[in-house]
Amino acid sequence: MSFIVPGQGQKKEEAVGTQAGAKPLVPESIEVPAPEELPELEFDGWPEELRQVVEDEFRRTSAFATYRWKMADDALVAVVRRLDDLLDLIEEQLEEATASRKSAPGTSDLPFDEVADLLGIPADEVDQAIVDGRPVRKPRADRKTALRAIKQLRVQLEQIETTMDHSRLSRVSSSIVRPALVLRTAVELADDDALAAEVQPGVAALVAYALERSNAGLPDAWHDRKPATNAADSHRALLDALAAEDPTAFELLVRSARAWVACFDQERPAADKVTYWQALEELPDAIRANSAETYQALHKTLELLTPPTK
Repeated sequence: MSFIVPGQGQKKEEAVGTQAGAKPLVPESIEVPAPEELPELEFDGWPEELRQVVEDEFRRTSAFATYRWKMADDALVAVVRRLDDLLDLIEEQLEEATASRKSAPGTSDLPFDEVADLLGIPADEVDQAIVDGRPVRKPRADRKTALRAIKQLRVQLEQIETTMDHSRLSRVSSSIVRPALVLRTAVELADDDALAAEVQPGVAALVAYALERSNAGLPDAWHDRKPATNAADSHRALLDALAAEDPTAFELLVRSARAWVACFDQERPAADKVTYWQALEELPDAIRANSAETYQALHKTLELLTPPTK
């Protein structure tokens, strides 16, 4: 995940054309720009842990983009520690979601396939986690799987902090932020007990399976696509849902989460990202209002914020 990083996935030495092992220097021909300023992130709906990850990740990638290696390394340490906090939140939310599974009826009508795709689970593997909206494994088994995976993610974060591996951090942070966004959709359904009971079991099962796949180093369907492709598809799908006759709250929240992550993944100016997120933050109020006029107004706002195609 990144804001603006030249040569994404490159080592610092590669980014400036020096030999591996040499001290990374900025070539004389490159004019080093000033770091971009991050606008205020005043989003009441964001968990504090997520907001701090976004802020520190922005500092890291902005420093990296302007060849400030020491600043980038300092920010890496901060990102790692914020991600560890986010893992605490994921543990708590998974505990709540799995605890609700005893009476959950399960349904195949909800967009669990879109949740799975956001989590990087290939379409032909979804039935290993849920079938017709019902978890395949028992709650205790999913909980143990998730906790084991979270423990291993913490080990990976420790290794990243030790080695200062920026490229590895991008993939690991994606494996943590996306489950956090998915679980947030279930939390936002708390006012609708019946829908929450249908959604939480499937979400918890998919998150547990995705964390397990991530630790195994298996292909990640979402991460392996081009960010611009994810952004365009997610944006279009959200607009389609807002224009539908009777969208479900979960469908809208899932598509909003996909659009949120896709925006975060793209190399775009921070101000553009924040503007887009501000529009997405209007969705919970629109869902509570549940009127065609409210959805149309948000649709009109988002139409003007179409993501770039590159």
